[in-house]
Amino acid sequence: MQSEDKQRLITQSGKFWILLVGLATLLAGWKIYESMMAPRWMRDFGLDLAARARIISTNPQDTVFSTMKGRAEPENPYIYLANSARFDWDRVYVVGSGGQVSEPLINLEWNGEDLEALNRRMRQDDRYQLIAFERDRSIVDHGFYFTMWADLSALTRPEGLSRSEAVFLADSDGEIYSLSIVGTDKDTSRQDIK
Repeated sequence: MQSEDKQRLITQSGKFWILLVGLATLLAGWKIYESMMAPRWMRDFGLDLAARARIISTNPQDTVFSTMKGRAEPENPYIYLANSARFDWDRVYVVGSGGQVSEPLINLEWNGEDLEALNRRMRQDDRYQLIAFERDRSIVDHGFYFTMWADLSALTRPEGLSRSEAVFLADSDGEIYSLSIVGTDKDTSRQDIK
């Protein structure tokens, strides 16, 4: 009897450890996956950019965007960054390919982020473009946007862009998107900008 109880305890203990290792593997896998996934605002920005871009190398009448992920065709060509980045922010800074995090951006509170590591990453790989959101002198979110997705060089400003200035138009040559600033602060005469 004692031998059977011991055997049952060993079996139950083994099942427990297998379950524990399985759950730990699942949790670690999720954390690794989550760390490699672009933030939601970046994915939404990319979808908005693709849906609203003016195709300059092909016939736009042949291009249908309404089938893209079940999204309705856009009502206007304007990309409002605030519609993608739906959290509180005052300004957005774009550091172009090969650029460095510099003043005034470097003087903001980065909440423990290693600025030297960011600059090293920007120096080592010219595919990276940094987008950083600031609120009350602190960076609230940031991410790297690859040059193979879009050229953001026209969006770089040392002083960054306010929420109302972060309104863009996009063109595509069939291979890469390029953005330009429309911004309601710059052109308040445009009645079609929300």
